[in-house]
Amino acid sequence: MRRIINRSSLAILMLVILCQAGFAQSPTPAVHPKVARIDSFLTTLADHRLLNGSVLVAEQGQVIYKKSFGYLDFGKHIANTDTTHFNLASLSKPFTAIAVLQLVQRGKLKLEDPFAVYFPDFPYPAVTIRHLVAQTSGLPSLERYEDDYVKAHPEEIITNQQAYEHLVDPKKPLTFQPGADYRYNNTNYFLLAMLVEKVSRMPFPAYLKKNVFTPAGMEQTYVREAGMSNTTRYTRPTMYMTTYHKVDSLDHNQYYTYYNLGGLIGPGNVVSTIQDLWHFDQALTAGKLISPALLEAASTPVVLNNGTVFHTGSSTRSYGLGWSVYSSKTEPVNRFMFHDGHIVGLTTFLHRNLTKPQTIIFYDNTDSNPLQVMVSLSNILNDRPPLDIQLKQSLVRVYGEALVTKGADHAISTFHSLKDDSTHYYVDELEMNRLGFDLLSASLPNHNELSLEVFKLNTLLFPKSGNTYDSYAIALAKEGKKQEAIAMYRKSIRLWPGNEDGKKALQQLLEQKE
Repeated sequence: MRRIINRSSLAILMLVILCQAGFAQSPTPAVHPKVARIDSFLTTLADHRLLNGSVLVAEQGQVIYKKSFGYLDFGKHIANTDTTHFNLASLSKPFTAIAVLQLVQRGKLKLEDPFAVYFPDFPYPAVTIRHLVAQTSGLPSLERYEDDYVKAHPEEIITNQQAYEHLVDPKKPLTFQPGADYRYNNTNYFLLAMLVEKVSRMPFPAYLKKNVFTPAGMEQTYVREAGMSNTTRYTRPTMYMTTYHKVDSLDHNQYYTYYNLGGLIGPGNVVSTIQDLWHFDQALTAGKLISPALLEAASTPVVLNNGTVFHTGSSTRSYGLGWSVYSSKTEPVNRFMFHDGHIVGLTTFLHRNLTKPQTIIFYDNTDSNPLQVMVSLSNILNDRPPLDIQLKQSLVRVYGEALVTKGADHAISTFHSLKDDSTHYYVDELEMNRLGFDLLSASLPNHNELSLEVFKLNTLLFPKSGNTYDSYAIALAKEGKKQEAIAMYRKSIRLWPGNEDGKKALQQLLEQKE
C-alpha cells in the first residue's frame, strides 16, 4: 500500500513582495512546518481524486489553514471556495441538539421528560428526550421501517409528519429498552425537530435561524425545506463506472440516492459554508449558543442503564448529546468531540480538540472517506503521522467499465495487463464482489452474464474466501444453473462454516432438485 509521506523536507516556496523602485524587497515569514505538512497531505489527496471540497484548520482560536480543492460543478468548472454552500447531512444533528439544549437552558423542557409528555399519542412512554439526543432510545430505524412505504410510493418525498405517523400507527417494537444500548438512528432526530417546533411554537427552520444561525453570525446558513433544491453532489453509483455523475441527475429508482428520505429536517438538511461553520465553532466556544455546563454535558460519553459508559468496540469512541466523543489512548490524554455527515455524493465533518483548542472543518462533494481525513489532520496538528491512505486506482472499476463497454474478453485482457502494476493499481475482494452485485441488478441486457464473469474471477483471485463462492452461487442460482450453484454453496460452506444464509439457500436448492 502506498503511503502519503510527510514532505517536511520538501522546499516551501517563499513568496517575495515585489515593490516599486526605491523600496527594499523583503520575504514573507516562512510557512510553519505543520501547515506545510497539512497542505502536502491534502494536495496529495486532491491529486489522486480523493478530495474535492474545502478544509479549514484552526488552532488557539486562529485559522492557520484554509483551502479549497476541485469544483463545485465539474461541467461548468465552478471552483469550490470557503463560501460554497453544501448540505451538512448528519453534521446537522449538533444544531438540532443545541436547539433542544437551549430549550432546556430556558426551562422550557427537561432532558428527563418523556417524549410522550409533548406528544400524547407517542406509544413509547419510556423514551425520554435524553434518550433521543443521546441515540439510546431503542426506537425502530427510520430507513428500515420506511422501506415498505418507499417501495410502494417511489416518487414520494417523506415529511417529518409522515415519518411520525408511520412510526406510531401501527406501533412498531423497540429494538432494545430505552437507555440499555446505543444505536445511531435518524428517527431520534426528526422527532427532536418536531419537539423544538412544538415547545418553541416556531417552525424548526425559523427557530434555528433566530436562535442559532443569527447569534453565531452564520449569515449564509439555512435549513433546506421541502421544494428547495439540494446542493451539488457527485457520485460513482456503481463499480462499473469510473466517472462521477451528478446525484440529482440519476434515476433514483435505479440508483440509491436517498431521494425519498432526503427531505427530513432534524437529522440533516442544514445548508452552510466552511466560513459559516467556523463562525459556529467560535460562537459555541464563546458560550453564545449554550452554557459551558451544557456544552460539557454534550461532550460527555453516554452512560447506559447498567451504569457503564458506552464505547464502540475497544475504542474510546462514544456519543454525547448530539456529538460523537472520544479521547486519545496515549499520554497526555486529549478529549475530542466531532460529528460527520454523509449522503450520497457528499461528506462533511467538524472536529474539535477540547484539550488543545483545535478545530478542523471539512466538506467534499464527492463520495470520500471523511474520517480518515479527520484523523490524519488531527494527527498532523499533534505532531503524529497521518494515516496510511490508499492512493492507487481501483483496478476493479477499470475492469468493470471495460466489461460493460467492450465485453468480457477485452475486460479480462485489460485486467491481466494491469494487475501486476502494483504501483498504480490495487485489487480488492469486496469491491469485486460489489461489482458483481451491481451488475446482477443492472438494467443492462446481458447483466446476468456479466455478473457471472465477475464472480467467477473473484473466486480465482481469492480462492480461500467462502464469501466469493457464496456470491457466485447466488448469481448461478438466479441464472437457473442449480447444479453449479449447489457446488459453489458447498464450497463456500466448507471454507466458511458460519455461512447460515448459504446453508439455507443450499437446502432450498436441494429440495427443488429433488
